[in-house]
Amino acid sequence: MTESNQELPLKTKINLETAIVHWKELELFFAKGSLICVTNNCDLVTVASQIASNQKEEIETLILDRSIQFVTPEWAKKYCLDNPKLWAVVVAPYVLCQLVQS
Repeated sequence: MTESNQELPLKTKINLETAIVHWKELELFFAKGSLICVTNNCDLVTVASQIASNQKEEIETLILDRSIQFVTPEWAKKYCLDNPKLWAVVVAPYVLCQLVQS
């Protein structure tokens, strides 16, 4: 198998799929209830790979620590009134986002 035929590691794939978007581009996912916010003390790519690979214990810890949570109307009002930039990545059926640190 040549190197070009080898599959990329999951974290590398996810990293390549992340993008900076404005809040307005994520509002539909928020309305559908599929938008998850990752706090800035966590690595978005690591969290996304844990969800994609179904690492239940790690995910449960993140939920209990409130390091990840579904975006609530209160969160959206607090952080998104001025259409901020967020990092985002799809881990179907969810979209994970994280505020871009300035």
